[in-house]
Amino acid sequence: MSGDTINHPRPLCAGYLRRLDGVDEPVEQRLIADMCALAEREGFTLTLVFIEKRPARTAALDAVTRYCQRHGIHDVVVPSRDHLNTLPSLAYLAEELLHQDIGGQVWIVAPTEEEESSCPLTIENGGTT
Repeated sequence: MSGDTINHPRPLCAGYLRRLDGVDEPVEQRLIADMCALAEREGFTLTLVFIEKRPARTAALDAVTRYCQRHGIHDVVVPSRDHLNTLPSLAYLAEELLHQDIGGQVWIVAPTEEEESSCPLTIENGGTT
């Protein structure tokens, strides 16, 4: 451990993932390792990972939000936006709401091709041009 780390501890971040189809225990552990690696690269310490065991629920997402607010944590790491919601527009909305609620950033470990190539849909002037 370097002296700089002792004098200036790394800021904390939290993690969130959803047990999507195909995410079994070994995949879950790999996703957590990937989240830890991203946190480390970006200068954070991943303190806790919240896991949504029932894909149609948001209890763990609500819990990570409350945890961050209570502990002054402003960064959350997720494996991909699919873990926020499997519908792209709702995943983007969930990311924006989490971003606002924690007053910080949502870090995406592995954006999908669609996420990398698309921009969020915006409507200006009440839908008129």
